Amino acid sequence: MKDYRNRWEILYGTSKKVSKRKRSELIAGFVILGMVMIAVLMLVGIFFSGRQPKDGVILEPERSIPVAEPVSFMQKDPAWAKDRLGPAKDTMASSGCLVTAIASGLDMQAKAQGRDFYITPGELNEKFTAADAYTDGGAVIWDKVRAALPETEALVSGSVSGVQVRQLLEQGRFPVVKVRVGGTGAYHWVLLIGAEDGHYICMDPLSESGEPVSLEAFKDRVYAVRAVFFAE
Repeated sequence: MKDYRNRWEILYGTSKKVSKRKRSELIAGFVILGMVMIAVLMLVGIFFSGRQPKDGVILEPERSIPVAEPVSFMQKDPAWAKDRLGPAKDTMASSGCLVTAIASGLDMQAKAQGRDFYITPGELNEKFTAADAYTDGGAVIWDKVRAALPETEALVSGSVSGVQVRQLLEQGRFPVVKVRVGGTGAYHWVLLIGAEDGHYICMDPLSESGEPVSLEAFKDRVYAVRAVFFAE
C-alpha cells in the first residue's frame, strides 16, 4: 500500500519529497506508455479487420426479369464429385460450386442462342485443369478462362453492382455471385437466372432438387460478381 500511495501522491503532487521535475517525467512516461498501447491496439484492429470478409451488398432487383429455364447441375454429382480442381486437394464436391455454376450458365446461354454447345461441370473442370486455370488452392485464374474456352469471355467485377447484374441478365448472360450459405455460413457461388417477387432467382449447385431458389435464402447479400459468356 505504501508504494501505491506514494505513486498516487507523485501523480497528484501531494508528496513534498518529490520534485516537480520527477512528477513531470513520471506523467510523461505514463502518457508515452498509453500512446504505445493505443498504437498496438490499432495495429491489431487493422490486422484482424483485413482478415475479416467485407459486409457484402444487399442485391435486390428494381424490377422483375424473366426467369430462364435453368440447366441444373449439382457439384456433388457422383459423375464428377471426386474430381480434383487442378493441382488443389479440393474436389468438385467440396469446392466445385463456381465451376458448376459457370457450366450451367454457359449451357443456358448456348441453348437460348441456338449454339451447338453443351458442357458438364466435370468436363469444364477438365478443361480448366488442362489450361492451368487453377491456383494451387483451387481458385479460378480468370485470365486463363479463355485459354480453356476460346469462344468465351470472362467478366471479373471489382464491386457488386445491381445495374451490372440486371444488364447481364437482360443480355442473356448469367452472372455468378458469391454468397454465404444461409446468409452467414461458408462462402458459396450461385448462378442468377432472373428476378421475381422482389428477389433474384438462382441455380444453386448445392440444391439436390435442382429447383431454382430465391437469393433471399442467402439474405440477398452478395460479396462478388463474375460471369463467363460467349463472345459476340
